[in-house]
Formats: sequence, C-alpha cells, structure tokens
Amino acid sequence: MGTTIIQKGQPGSKAWFKDSFVLHKLHSLTGVLPIGLFLIFHLVVNSYTLRGEKEFNTAAAAIGYLPFIQILEWALIFIPILFHSIYGFMITAEMRANTGTYQYGRNWLYLLQRVSGIVAFLFMVYHVYDTWWIKKRYEMMAGDIDPHTLGLSAISYDSMVWRFADPLYLAVYLLGIGMAVFHLGNGFFNFCIRWGITVGNTAQKVSAFLWTGVAIALTLVGFATAINLHMKSYNFDGQGPIRQQYNSLDSIVKAGVEDAKAEATH
Repeated sequence: MGTTIIQKGQPGSKAWFKDSFVLHKLHSLTGVLPIGLFLIFHLVVNSYTLRGEKEFNTAAAAIGYLPFIQILEWALIFIPILFHSIYGFMITAEMRANTGTYQYGRNWLYLLQRVSGIVAFLFMVYHVYDTWWIKKRYEMMAGDIDPHTLGLSAISYDSMVWRFADPLYLAVYLLGIGMAVFHLGNGFFNFCIRWGITVGNTAQKVSAFLWTGVAIALTLVGFATAINLHMKSYNFDGQGPIRQQYNSLDSIVKAGVEDAKAEATH
C-alpha cells in the first residue's frame, strides 16, 4: 500500500480549488465512512450465497424491509459515492503521472489508486443498474403483485445464478471486485496517514500489512461468491444449465413470484 504527500492547495488548486485541504479530508473520510464499510457489508451479504438459496434470500429480504430504506440509500450510499467519485475524478485529471520517471513503488500505487477508482466507478454504475435499478423497475410494474416480492425476485439467489451463468458477466464482476477492493485497501491505508492515525514508519508498515491482508481476504470472499454462483448455473436444481430452463430474467422473476405465492398459501 502507498500514499502521497498532500500539500496545502494541491492537487486541484490550479483549476477548481484555492484550498483543497478540507475537501481532501472529506474525500478520504467518505471513502471509509460510509463507502468502505458499505462495500465490506455488501460483500459479506453476497457471500451468503455460499450458504445457499434460503440464507441469501433471507438476508436480501431483511435489507429490503429496513425502515426508511430509500432515505438510507441516498444519504449513506449514493450521495457519498457521488461526492467521492466526482472529487476523485478532479484529482485524477490533475495528477502528475511520474511513475515512468521515478519508478518508485508508492508512485505506482498512487497511479493504480486512480486507475482502480475509475474502473470501480464504472463497475459500480453497471452494478447499480443491473441490480438496484432493475429491482426498482420491477417494483414499479408490480400491478396487483406485492412490489417487494417482485423486486426481491429480481435480485434473488436464482436471479443471481442466472446472471452469473454468462462467463462475460463473471469476468466483469471479478475485475470490478478486484479493482474496488484494491481501491478500498489502499484507501484505508492512505486514510490512516491523512488523519494522523499512523505517523511513523513503523506504524505505516503495520498499517500496510493490515490493510493488504484485509484487501486479500475481501477479494477472496468476492471471488468465491462470484465463482460459486457461476458454477451453480451449470446444473441448477439438478435439472441442467439454468439458462436452458429460463431464457430470460423475466421468466426467472416470474417463477420466483409463483414460488413466493405458493409458500404463502402453506
């Protein structure tokens, strides 16, 4: 893990800011709270698919039924992510790409932090569309069907297995998870320096070791979750490939709603 020396008014002072010190601190903070903790929480919840269908669906339903969920989504997820991303793009636009000159490890980490941030942002936009927005779209089309049941069917265990059946989808997720977790781990290391938690060389070495370990662990969790969902798609419920049983997401959502209705009558 690596960091950069932050001087008053840099970067960003030439184009947008007279003094970016406070915004830099807020940018670093939002990367940890709430974005970093949300990413960890999200990976842990998704890992419930390793336990099975019932466990994952129960966890997803519990989150969906949280009170004031729409307010929480915007206040704790979308708005902090928008600020962190926009300010991060501004920093990236003015950074000095000095890795080709100095070849220092920290300079490479500085560059990789910006590259991983861009890739993670693009992946996040796709992920939000593919899950949150599609879930909302089904809820808006619910009609006489319970919108929560219909929405949860769009992000259920079966629906995720159907998505991950596509090898390209799996590859995109592995890349996105890897970049997001690297950005998180290196970001936590930088946060500890920027906020004066790790000052000396020894403290920074310990911090680097700690956050590297956390990043590796989270990557393994994310990769195991994605690969497991892909493997489950080959013989889904013992009846062969899932995409031979269901030709579209609509069909699998419809089947999920019918299953929910059947369970409700028992």
